[in-house]
Amino acid sequence: MDRFGSAAAFVDMNPSMYIEADGGVIILVRRVNYRKFADRQFTLGSYPSESKYVVATGSIGDLRRLTVAPLKVDYGIPTYSTYWRGPEDIRFISATHVIATIPECNPTGAPAIFQGNLSDNTLKYVEPCFPNDGAEKNWMPYRDFLHSQRVIYSLSPFRVKHVKTGDLETLPIVLAELEGYHGSTNGIKYMGEFQLFLVHVNRERTYHRWLLFHPGKKTAKVSKEFVFFQHSYIEFPVSLCEHGERLYVSMGVNDEAAFVLELDYDGLMQHIDHHK
Repeated sequence: MDRFGSAAAFVDMNPSMYIEADGGVIILVRRVNYRKFADRQFTLGSYPSESKYVVATGSIGDLRRLTVAPLKVDYGIPTYSTYWRGPEDIRFISATHVIATIPECNPTGAPAIFQGNLSDNTLKYVEPCFPNDGAEKNWMPYRDFLHSQRVIYSLSPFRVKHVKTGDLETLPIVLAELEGYHGSTNGIKYMGEFQLFLVHVNRERTYHRWLLFHPGKKTAKVSKEFVFFQHSYIEFPVSLCEHGERLYVSMGVNDEAAFVLELDYDGLMQHIDHHK
């Protein structure tokens, strides 16, 4: 049941966000027909498991006034029968370029990453990103010091790659704090050539760390662990944005609510430097 008493209803989760230079904002709110509980059990409202999005546009200055429309999907490539239907956990590369996990575009039905264009409230021109021969999720896109579009592929070992090709590069970054952690947000440029990310780990609840990565020097440092909400059991950050000297994190909580968190920079660097 949803909060209106409707059976097999969709609930909001894991929103994606992009803020343009003029303050225009695009928020993609993911909606699913299942509920997940604190013990990691879940119930499916109706078969198959579906992931749908709505597109909300407006200004970062007033998120109460948004224009909302369903996200249409026109993959342009074959789809296959799978337990999971629809795009999942979209990450913005630009206002019109995204990557997403789309199991139904993978012949095996396993989660796989694809890139596509976002135009006129439609996800289209979808192409596979490699490797795509196994379960692939939670890549963290960023633009490196040569302005090449890349992703952090894994944190332990610390691997990066081009967003589309399978050229995995293992970097000499070994941080015990990152054991068990995996990708959350895209990176944003921070203090020159650094890229700032949020990463997380799922234990009895979700814990986060700030990750500060220098693509040119191939170095990284992390913050202490923290949580955002006092009583949550799932916190899934998807997008990290910056505008007007403020940070914005789009986050799904308990797989049943979508939030945008507004943060300031005060103490962020000290929070990282005092730890590592």
